[in-house]
Formats: sequence, structure tokens, C-alpha cells
Amino acid sequence: MGITKSQRQVLYFLCSWIFLNMFMNFNYPAPMVAPLHILLPSLEVWAVLLFISLLAVYSIPFTFHIYIPLIILFIVLRVFRFGDVLMPLYFNRPFNLYVDTGYLPDLLRLLYHSLSPLMLVFWGCGLLMLLIFSIWGINASLRHIYACFAATRIRYVFWAVTAGQVLLVSSYLSSNYPAGLFLPATSITQRLLAEAKFISNIRQVKSDELSAVQMSATKVLRFETPLKNLGNIDVHLFLIESYGYTLFTNPQHSKGFAQTAERFSADLRKTGFHMVSHCLRSPTFGGASWLAFGTLESGVWAANQIQYNFLLHSEVRPLASYFNQAGYRTVSVMPGTTLPWPEGEFFSYVKSYYAKDFAYRGPTFGWSPMSDQFVLDSLYRKEILQREQPLFVRYVLISSHAPFHNQPVYIDDWEAIGDGTVYHQVDPVTFPINWPDLTNAAEAYLRSIDYEFKVLGEYISRYLQEDSLVIIMGDHQPNAQITGENASWLVPVHIISRDHRLLEPFKRLGYEEGMPPHKPPAYRRMDTFMFDFLSVYSR
Repeated sequence: MGITKSQRQVLYFLCSWIFLNMFMNFNYPAPMVAPLHILLPSLEVWAVLLFISLLAVYSIPFTFHIYIPLIILFIVLRVFRFGDVLMPLYFNRPFNLYVDTGYLPDLLRLLYHSLSPLMLVFWGCGLLMLLIFSIWGINASLRHIYACFAATRIRYVFWAVTAGQVLLVSSYLSSNYPAGLFLPATSITQRLLAEAKFISNIRQVKSDELSAVQMSATKVLRFETPLKNLGNIDVHLFLIESYGYTLFTNPQHSKGFAQTAERFSADLRKTGFHMVSHCLRSPTFGGASWLAFGTLESGVWAANQIQYNFLLHSEVRPLASYFNQAGYRTVSVMPGTTLPWPEGEFFSYVKSYYAKDFAYRGPTFGWSPMSDQFVLDSLYRKEILQREQPLFVRYVLISSHAPFHNQPVYIDDWEAIGDGTVYHQVDPVTFPINWPDLTNAAEAYLRSIDYEFKVLGEYISRYLQEDSLVIIMGDHQPNAQITGENASWLVPVHIISRDHRLLEPFKRLGYEEGMPPHKPPAYRRMDTFMFDFLSVYSR
């Protein structure tokens, strides 16, 4: 016996409804903990179906004036859902629609520099096909549902089920719902309302953030002789991309990193260096390194793009300005900056080196346009060998940048590095890692950090002045897929010198001798470091 027309209508209706629910509930790129979760009814889809049923009641034609806005609505909700899953998964914080949409160009740039041209074409075509399929599927589902609602009996059954679902959801939201019973529905409406409330209140949010920055500007430290206690020695500040506290606390990482830490410490001891270490809380996690740089070098807590933008246009004095006042030549080294960056003027460096300033002739390494060993060797020849006044150099190291899949080898003979063409003669270190999945990136991440400390150990021991002061600090933890859930936002900081006396003030601030910080994580924020540093070494 064949399927009747009425049965076929019901089957089309159910299949279309299930497709729309799956489209909204698909949890990519997060793992699907409960596979049946994808089949739960979405309240947003249910509301659209209720709207379509009313169209059928009044015989309003289902024209493009109706289905085009509905398709756009579904696509927008799906993109929002993607952001709501992505941000906690990668960056250990909730998605903020207003702030995070501004990061889209940076995300596209990251993908462009991290993926091969073939992979870019592959993923681009795949995304386009997925979009076309989604539009086709949504349109077909909505049309089938509208056609089915032409039958009065189907409408009445749907409305009855809707009434039952309202009671079920109301019970779930109350205290009467039985514990452990299945989830009656999914919804992102609460998140949408929260984002809408934030956006509607954005003027007040901006006003509060501006006030916070202005308050910080009033806390400018004034010294008769800033940094006098340094005695005009060179200061080198190394910021290591993704160097996070997970290397000391996560068993999956700490065992492998222990060998790196011991080798680095031994290299320093051989050449008479001493080290004290601590941790600080970064304002960012897994990315947006500029928030850490802004916080560290201004003493202003810049935890989001709004605060950071106000900081750049404020009267706050950055760290380099104090070195300028003390007679230093201040140098910023940012090899990962490939586009014009006028915002860099805020940081007050006399000389800034960006990617274009290195005349590099070697291959790129994933997101990194060049290796950090090449950068340090080039900077040594450009600045340190030709120094005529004390130097303050801030290095933003990039060879440990995600996705860690393509890394430079260490060149034993620094004299052979030259303009970087030597890297065409040796194969890079590669790992089978691709965005967006970094769940298998732990080994590659550890290798990238090991490379950084091998390069730093050699550079500090061989090329820096006898009486230099060295600061090494992470900018943020690596991606949350690497650290695991609920990881702290702490980053290590190391102060290194051959002169014990320069380290004593930091020991009084809670820094410990050696490399691994052993104290429990009751550490201060990164915005306190600049004031500590200036207070310790100024009169």
C-alpha cells in the first residue's frame, strides 16, 4: 500500500522541520557531546513555523518578500551561533557581537597567512558550496512547510503541539521541572537579547571605558630622573607569542617544557646570568596580542578593543617615553606586522622595525613572515653592534604563533643566516595541523616554544652586553583547545641579569629565583608591571 498525499505532506513537514533544527543546533566547531542534541526543537525555528502557519491561515502568498528575509534571518542566526561557539572554544571568553565582529579582518588575514593557496581555494569553495546548500535547504524547507500548512488539520495539530511545548518550556524554566529529564528545546534568544542590550547601551559602555582610561592617565608617574637606577644599561623586553602558564601547570605540557626550561636556565648560568620569575594575568586569551602589548606598556587594563582604542588616543604615557626621557634609544621590533600600523605611534618608539624593514629573502612559516632567529640576528647587526647610546628594545616574537603547523629550523651557524635565503635550503619542521582544529597541536606548540627559548638562550648569552637587563614575558595563553577548559589567563615573566642587585627589588615584589614560578596563582594583572618597573629603577 503506497503513501497517501496526506502522509507525504506530514513526512515533508517533519523532514523540513528536522533540517531547520539541525541547521540551528549544529555545534561546529565544538565537539558534539550529546549527538541527539542536534535534533532538539529550536525555539527560534518554532517561532518561524508559527509565523508561517499564520500566513497560511490568511492565505498570504509565500513570495520572495517573505522567504528572502527568513533565509537571511536563518543565516545570520547561524553565523551568530558559530561565533557563540567559537569564542569560548578558542579564546576562553563569551562572544561579544559588537566587539568581536571588528576582529573579522584579522581572522581572514590569519587564515590567509596560515593556509597554503591550495587549502585557501579548497576551504573557500567548500564554504561557498555550504552557503549555497544552506540557502537551498532553508528555502526548500520553508516552502514545504508553508505548503503543508495549507491543510487545516496539520495546522491544528501543530498548534496543539505548540501549546504543549509552551507548557513544557515554562515548566523547565520554573523550579518544577524534574531533575535529569531531557532538555525540551534549544534557544539562542537569551544570548541575542544580551547582545542587543549591550549594543543598545554602547554609549554608556564607551563612556565608562573612556573614564577608566582617563583615570589611568591621571596616575602618570613623575620622576626627577626616570630609570636612573639602571645606570644606562641596555634593556631588552622579549614578548613571546602564546607563552602561557599552561606550560607549568598542564601535565600534558609541563613534562615536555621542563627540558626546555632546564636547558635555557643552564645556558644562562654558563654565561653568568641570574633569573627571577613570576606570573601576571594577561587581559587576553588565545589571541588579540595587541591588548597585552597595550596593557603592559601603558599601565592601563585594555581587556577589549573599545578600551584599547581609547588608550591609543589618550594622554597616557607609554613605557618607551620614560626611556626616551632617560636618554635611551628606543626600538620596537614587530616582524609580524605586515600592514601599515599608524597606531604604533602611541607607543613612542624612536625606531620601529616592521616586516618590510628586514629585507628578508626566505620563506614564510605559517602566519609568521620570517623566523625569530633571523629577526634577532638582523636586529643585532642593525642596532646593537652600532649602538651609540643605551638601548631599550621591545621584541614581539612570532615563531610560536598558531597554528604551529610550519616552523623554522634552528640554524647553528648564526653567521650563515644573512638575508634568510638559507631557509630555502633546509626543510621546515611541519605538523599535520589545520584550522580550525587545534586539538592535536600540543606537540607542535611545545616545539615552537622550545625553538623560541633555544634562540633566546643563544642570543642573550652570545650577543647582549655584559650588563644588560632582560625581560621575557608571554602575551597570552595559547588557544583554549590546547590549554583545555577553564585554564587561567596567566603568563610567565622572567627578569634576567648578571647583576644580582638589579633583581633584588623584584624578589621583594614576590619574584622567585629560577624559571618555573612555584607560588599558587594569586598573581597581579599585567597592567601593574610598568609601574613596578618604573618605581624600582627610578628616583
